[in-house]
Amino acid sequence: MIRLQNPRHSPRDSIVPMINVAFLLLIFFLMTAVLEPPDPVDATPPVSEAEMGDTFPDVLVVTREGEMAFGPYRGDAVFDALSPGPLRLRADAGLEAAQLAKLVGRLAEAGMAPIELVTVPR
Repeated sequence: MIRLQNPRHSPRDSIVPMINVAFLLLIFFLMTAVLEPPDPVDATPPVSEAEMGDTFPDVLVVTREGEMAFGPYRGDAVFDALSPGPLRLRADAGLEAAQLAKLVGRLAEAGMAPIELVTVPR
């Protein structure tokens, strides 16, 4: 009687190359990903038809109620924490234009220039 052996897998089959490829892809995606910390307060930016501009290093977040946050700083303490130079302003879409204009004027007096208002593309 002849027995035919039908192994479930041959000893030459190895999943090591597949694991290597999976780890290489993981490393690639981790190295190319842009990670940004979440906003310190909840603010929904207004919608714009303009394209994304250059990125600015500093982000000032303003809520609908006018509460300001810059990293760990809140309220009027943000003006002491800001350094003169370019600033990104992420204001809530519900913030009144008069409050926003007053804030931008105060920031301009403090030497913040240019100021970029962050919007969401359609």
